[in-house]
Amino acid sequence: MDRYRAALGGADYSSAAMSNGESKRSDGPSEHDSDGSSPGRTDAPAAKGSTFRRVRRLLLLITIPVALLWAFDTAGGLRQEPIPSEAAQEEAVPTPGPDPNPGDERGPDDERGRPDDRGPDDDDRGPDDDRGPDDDRRGPGHGPDDDDEGIRPPDVDFDEPEVWRAEKTLTVVPGEGRVYGEGPLVRYLVEVEDGLPGYPLAFAEAVELTLGDPRSWGADGAMSFQRVDSGPVDFHVTLASPEFTDELCAPLQTQGEVSCFNGRQSVINQNRWVSGVPHFEGDVDLYRIYVINHEVGHALGHGHVNCPEPDGVAPVMQQQTYGLQGCRPNGWPFP
Repeated sequence: MDRYRAALGGADYSSAAMSNGESKRSDGPSEHDSDGSSPGRTDAPAAKGSTFRRVRRLLLLITIPVALLWAFDTAGGLRQEPIPSEAAQEEAVPTPGPDPNPGDERGPDDERGRPDDRGPDDDDRGPDDDRGPDDDRRGPGHGPDDDDEGIRPPDVDFDEPEVWRAEKTLTVVPGEGRVYGEGPLVRYLVEVEDGLPGYPLAFAEAVELTLGDPRSWGADGAMSFQRVDSGPVDFHVTLASPEFTDELCAPLQTQGEVSCFNGRQSVINQNRWVSGVPHFEGDVDLYRIYVINHEVGHALGHGHVNCPEPDGVAPVMQQQTYGLQGCRPNGWPFP
């Protein structure tokens, strides 16, 4: 027995300890502690130090990965946007209201809903003009949309500058308009000199609205008018620069100042269209109505007349571009 004890390094394992069924290992440090103490010793400070070190290592093993994960998450590596609740998602989606134009599939660039200021005196249309605000004046197959480049943008107000010359070639404004009025049909086309400032379709629509007004030549069912772009026509309405007007109107002497009818074309001088004349006292819209009705009047066979009486309404076939002769300006055949 003494030899057995000596082999274990002198540790004293009493019979009481063995009878309690305890293992050989005591509550102290392991068989070979880190500081080299023998397994039989129960040195309290050494046991506490060893336990503390084990706990510290365990805490470090837990703390370091957690700290790394927290730092990575703070930098945004693992963070995700919060998913809103189902109720919040429903609030974020606007509830669609009723369709203001049910069945209307035209896009936002269409003319529907725009203020209609393209032609003169739209508000003076008579009771027999049954167009609604959504009617397409040009009818089916009218050609390019109004907003096509080189045709016209919305809200054209004809504020183009005067020019002396352009390209001296003419292009017919594409499209076929509706029939205005009743009676025998008169067909015409509108053409514009290439290179003029402005939008050809805007000029064509001004011509349509003027001739389609019940105060124009179609009053009381005398005739009806339709703008076309091909086929047989009764006359042309042409917008041209002053220099080209002189050539188209020859041998008449327009001298770059006035318009004319040359037997086939009612030629409108671009300077007069843009600026009017001083004695209309700035009412350019009224002058445009006058010059269209006057030159088309020649195409329909009407000649010049004079002012009938002082302070009376000037007849549309009076040469009002040169002066009023004491009359008041007027643009309509049947005012």
